[in-house]
Amino acid sequence: MTTFGLPAECGRLVEYDDYLADLPELDREGLLADAFVIGGGSNLLFASDVSARTFLHPVQSRVEERKTNAGIEVTATAGVCLDDLCSRLASRNLWGTENLSGIPGHIGGAAVQNVGAYGAEFKDVVVSLECYSPAIHDFVTLRKEECRYGYRDSIFKHLPPGERLIVCSATLHLSEEPIFNLRYQGLVGALGSRLGLPENLRDKEEAVRKALLDNGALSPLLFRETVTAMRDSKLPDPAHAGSAGSFFKNPVIGPDEFDRITERWREIAGDPQARVAMHPLHPEPCPRTEQRFKLSAAWLIDKAGCKGMTSGGAALWPQQPLVLVNASGTATAADVVTLERAVIARVRDVFGITLSPEVIHI
Repeated sequence: MTTFGLPAECGRLVEYDDYLADLPELDREGLLADAFVIGGGSNLLFASDVSARTFLHPVQSRVEERKTNAGIEVTATAGVCLDDLCSRLASRNLWGTENLSGIPGHIGGAAVQNVGAYGAEFKDVVVSLECYSPAIHDFVTLRKEECRYGYRDSIFKHLPPGERLIVCSATLHLSEEPIFNLRYQGLVGALGSRLGLPENLRDKEEAVRKALLDNGALSPLLFRETVTAMRDSKLPDPAHAGSAGSFFKNPVIGPDEFDRITERWREIAGDPQARVAMHPLHPEPCPRTEQRFKLSAAWLIDKAGCKGMTSGGAALWPQQPLVLVNASGTATAADVVTLERAVIARVRDVFGITLSPEVIHI
């Protein structure tokens, strides 16, 4: 039930297909007290003994659409596969989730993790979440603002055990008008290639934007197909090499730290003009005290010399060092944790920055 394919067993597994009726009943039976909800299992590492714990697995997969004055609202239950929803919405010519295509896992996990890729995040489209609170034995609705979304973060990760919430469904806002996202430079280049632009224009956002609007090719499906092709070229198929996708978060740092790392990289590279792979998170112009830069964890891992590192049956994926894989098919959680710590230590030694895992350790 996890994409890593690592051995783990729980004490009790409860699947439910009607959250409105089933969660209150499970609550009355006392089965929610210490239960852990598992969806698509695409962002989990079972690094401890869970053989005495109860796990809940929502299997209800329902999607409802309704038209509003502001566009289209779609409500999906927690058990809906995120990529299936992206496919459905793109096919309906609805804009908003196309850049999230290919991300494994279910809606419930996407809401907790604030998943993201290629310049987009789940919080960009979410309106509200319906949750169940074992503390008050009732359902509650959280508006997006109440979810306190951040980079791979949300309120759900910080609630004390007695106040935790179970995500039941998410309501998303989609647009029938073409509102597309070109914030990720790699996506700009990939679209430019698909559109057949000359090489000198393929990476130019304005040229790609103009081509999309002028030649009639603009559609959510075009973005979805481009994003999916990019993911497939870099990330392993869990059916052949188990993984949890991107294992580490991209570090977000201030200007002083960025200057220090840039200086360190130029020293290593022997090039006074060498540049650090990053994405500015602040508008221009911006006071230095407010500047923030998102570094590429994959770049840091690569330049720190981690490529080729292994531990037991675990290894770094050759096409994307941000991904730790169950390379042998027989890796253990201990193998993955040992490799994780080795990568963190190497990057810290070389660049003086400590990577944090994106994958949830249980």
